[in-house]
Amino acid sequence: VWDGEACDGFFAWHIVQGEKDGVNLTGLNVVMARHRPKDLAKDRWLVELYLDERAGPEQADALAAIFGGKAGGHIAAVFQRIGAITGVHTAPIGFEKAGAGRRVRVGSVLEVQAQELVGMDGKNPTVIDNPTVWAVVAQPVRQGKADAIHYAGAWAFDAAGTNSFITEFRYDG
Repeated sequence: VWDGEACDGFFAWHIVQGEKDGVNLTGLNVVMARHRPKDLAKDRWLVELYLDERAGPEQADALAAIFGGKAGGHIAAVFQRIGAITGVHTAPIGFEKAGAGRRVRVGSVLEVQAQELVGMDGKNPTVIDNPTVWAVVAQPVRQGKADAIHYAGAWAFDAAGTNSFITEFRYDG
């Protein structure tokens, strides 16, 4: 969400099925809190990573490597935009999907509630086919509305009624 001075965003991943180097990551969650200052040409993203507390040591290392940009693949390409990972934390992460709704909770630090919007036909979601501006997701996304966003981690941010984007996808690499 852009407030004229910075753009704050949150990316949440629920791994339905996955592994890295033989380490099973199925069922785990990861959240990236992203703060982008006004002048992107000079200032880079500040990122906080939150890893699922249910992950064992090998799983946590694998998640940190993937979502910290060290394991190659799509996320590594995103890291050209990042100035600093200001923290990597282990936390309870709740991820709920109910119909068109999504809810993500990271301990007492982050709460996001969003609903997928219905397009002009009254039935199907609005789809954005070229979301490359966000970089973290490189395939079509469905437009949504954030009913609530509250973040009190490395910085503080509150918003309701702002944009949300929802998709299922596959990372290879």
